[in-house]
Amino acid sequence: MNYPSKWLKLLSLSIVLLVPWQVNAQRDSDSQYTLTLVLMPSSGKQRQAYKQLIANFSGAYPHVDVDTLVYENEYYKKNIEDILQSNDSEGDLFFWFGGERLRGLAKNNLILDISSWWKQAGWHNTFSQAAQHASQYQQHYYALPINYYQWGFYYRQSMIRYQPNTFDNWQQFLLSCQRFAKQGQHLVTIGSKEAWPVAAWFDYLNLRINGLAFHQQLLAGEIAYTDKRVEQIFSYWQQAIDAQCFVPNSGSLGWKQALPAMYREKAAAVLMGNFFLATVPDRVRNDLGFAAFPPVLEGQKRYEEAPIDVIVAHPQAQSNIAAFWFLDFLSKGDALIELNQQLGKINPLSHRNNSEDRFIQAGTQLLNKASGVSQFFDRDSPKQFALPAMDIMVEFLESRVTASEALEQLEALRIKVFKSIH
Repeated sequence: MNYPSKWLKLLSLSIVLLVPWQVNAQRDSDSQYTLTLVLMPSSGKQRQAYKQLIANFSGAYPHVDVDTLVYENEYYKKNIEDILQSNDSEGDLFFWFGGERLRGLAKNNLILDISSWWKQAGWHNTFSQAAQHASQYQQHYYALPINYYQWGFYYRQSMIRYQPNTFDNWQQFLLSCQRFAKQGQHLVTIGSKEAWPVAAWFDYLNLRINGLAFHQQLLAGEIAYTDKRVEQIFSYWQQAIDAQCFVPNSGSLGWKQALPAMYREKAAAVLMGNFFLATVPDRVRNDLGFAAFPPVLEGQKRYEEAPIDVIVAHPQAQSNIAAFWFLDFLSKGDALIELNQQLGKINPLSHRNNSEDRFIQAGTQLLNKASGVSQFFDRDSPKQFALPAMDIMVEFLESRVTASEALEQLEALRIKVFKSIH
């Protein structure tokens, strides 16, 4: 079991305000407040980015002492409900995900309804409509959006230059897979130990074949996985497996452990979110290009994956005015712009998307042209379904089950999970 470790330890004393407050309350120069942030940074660069953010906040709010708790990523994602329930006054604001994963916490009353904060601070004038929607449950706000980011193929330009049409369409993609395989290489490296990187393939094939509305209905449990349209997803996915697109034995590799295959030119590309660039050595980053997932069916609109990250408040934060101050600080000035410049993500502010980073620029351009966006498989579907469903996809990728067997298992899981939910 992974236990949380504290870093940036500024103060151990926790002060809880005992009376309600209004968001327009003024800072009292004679009072000292404390605030604890709970985070799950995936790299040293991300830790440094949050450390700088906190330092900037402390400069603007010197009467707030900030503490942080850091959890390991996979442990945090799997145990967020338990972490919130057993909080014991440890955390005020928590890093989390927009969409269905947010709504699950809100539905179970594990996080604070901050609609009054949104109203009094006027945040609805600050954030994009998509970011606002991802922060809501039943038309109430339960989060403040902090960033979003594109998914797509990151590839070694030095390797792809001999096959420049690789990402133009599905047939070109398969042809490149076959050519790399003949050379003893692979087009794609993937780590399936944590399962979620595999789900990106399901998402993108479904979006490219069946579109966003179908995708959302399917992940909401409203369509059977034995439907012919779902069979088509696995049929195209099987084409990629048969073309030897993937580095073998991915089940033993986490997503970070899969990246050295690309560093050593044993694989040319990875399908991943832009956040992964924080882990990439500069010598490799300088050689990387970015491409959208290729079209599969001619005429289908282009939908993309664009997960939104948010900050949520523990119910105890209702009585801590410093929690509001921190969120309001994020929404004002350049705080989110500077943070996301370091994180390699896109800020969700309505009119502040400028960045000098070429990958953020590429992602912003891609998402601005998209006909719509999805959050990601395990953010658009309930945890009870998403986690075991992704494991079934890993079994399929590694050829331990056939497409028909995977579909039958997914359908049985859908019936079991969504029957209990509804």
